[in-house]
Amino acid sequence: MATIRPYQPKDRANMHHICIQTGPAAAAQPGPARTTLLATYCDYYIDHEPQNCFVIADEQDCAVGYIICAQDYHTYYKRFMQQYAPRTKGFSLPMRVECLASAKLSRLFVKQYPAHLHIDILPSHQRMGLGSQLMNTLCAHLRAQGVPGVMLGVGSGNKKGRNFYNKYGFHTLLRIPFSVMMGLKL
Repeated sequence: MATIRPYQPKDRANMHHICIQTGPAAAAQPGPARTTLLATYCDYYIDHEPQNCFVIADEQDCAVGYIICAQDYHTYYKRFMQQYAPRTKGFSLPMRVECLASAKLSRLFVKQYPAHLHIDILPSHQRMGLGSQLMNTLCAHLRAQGVPGVMLGVGSGNKKGRNFYNKYGFHTLLRIPFSVMMGLKL
């Protein structure tokens, strides 16, 4: 039976594995694609905001899914551009633009949605209600911190993801060719 719990440093390797397994095929092998994926969608959050990260732990207490969040966009953006964006330089230009655009587009909605999140769950643990449990946990945590809203970016081709977010109550903020920005008032 899986449980939701706060992130612990021992989860880092498993979270990297989850990020890679649920990311683009190009990140499957070590190299610039993997470095960019982890820098953009994982490392900032567990390095700087572990208190805003939660995992699904399996029976052996190994992370099989996670939700990670930056509570304040302005703090996130400054650190991300200084420390993590430089790690994307070896990646192909189209994928680098896509990764960096997500961080930059969020600026448009920061007043109403100052927090943003990423959620990934291994396929073996999807469709069990665990994604909703992760969202419930994070949203309750953010409400307790006085955060008024949270946003995310989802690939425009990720129909399953968009359906999940719509069902949870997110609404579309912006649609561009490769991504959809969505927000949820807390």
